[in-house]
Amino acid sequence: PPNTSASRTAYGIVFVLLSAVGLAAQNVISRIFFVASELFGVIPFGGLVTPAIHNIVLLLALRMAMMALLLSLLTPLLYPNTFAELRRLSTSVRLLGACVGSTLCIFVGLMFLYCSLSQVSAGIAIAAFFIYPAITVLLSWLLLRQQPRPYQFILMVMISFGIVLTNLTTNLAPASNLTNGTLAGLAAGLCFGLYGIFAELSLQGLPLVIHPVPFSLFTFVGVAVAATASLFVMPPIEIALSAWPLILGTTLFSASVTMLAYILNNFGIQYIGATLTALISASAPALTAFFAWWILQESLSPQQCWGIGIVTAGVAILSIKTKSK
Repeated sequence: PPNTSASRTAYGIVFVLLSAVGLAAQNVISRIFFVASELFGVIPFGGLVTPAIHNIVLLLALRMAMMALLLSLLTPLLYPNTFAELRRLSTSVRLLGACVGSTLCIFVGLMFLYCSLSQVSAGIAIAAFFIYPAITVLLSWLLLRQQPRPYQFILMVMISFGIVLTNLTTNLAPASNLTNGTLAGLAAGLCFGLYGIFAELSLQGLPLVIHPVPFSLFTFVGVAVAATASLFVMPPIEIALSAWPLILGTTLFSASVTMLAYILNNFGIQYIGATLTALISASAPALTAFFAWWILQESLSPQQCWGIGIVTAGVAILSIKTKSK
């Protein structure tokens, strides 16, 4: 692990940028579950399940269970003391509470995000969802006393403007879907903003903290358990038997990408804090729009191209300014 302040910052920025790429890719994968598409304009695929809430929770339970299993297998390489640290959680009520709070925020936030992606285009969903960097900045200021620097305010405005341009579209969904999808995306953003605060408390904000690997494993298992328990009070699952191999295969791929992204994001929070992590992660909407254009052949308008450029420039300037501090 990096030792100096400069190297920790550099590692943190790289981790969060790679996390943003992974999460942008899995946003597109999540939409494929609900909407039939032609991958790269050639391969018909998608529309595997209907966007009912019990199907959404089932996909979430499967994905998180797979992520927990994959991470459990990798813990000897990533962090051998993972299970010892998890047992240590019982000695700190505050740390355990912060980890549970993170888990609940992720569970509810992902449910809302899946709902949003199933109702409207990826660009609109992620535009609404990415209110969370601003929420994290404000909550970090109010709760953790991390006052943003003037240049962070300026760059947050710049990145936010780029996000707005990136997600402008003339191909709107029906009004009811647009309203429901946007509200679900906003709710997901609020949950992820709260998750950022709980995660920072767990990773670096309390007297007793937890390493990112056991923290991620705790979160994955907790969300899988919460989603599975929720299925018992929901309508029966009705999915064609022939669709299950594709669902399981796609879920495994999505789980692998998401697991890596979350681990990198948690390392980033540990190294550079929730506020800077949120600002850098703001590049994900631009990346999502790019992947949706490339993989799903969704159109990319001129203003979206400008938005991608503005967001990329804002993130680059932010990285350079941070490294120079």
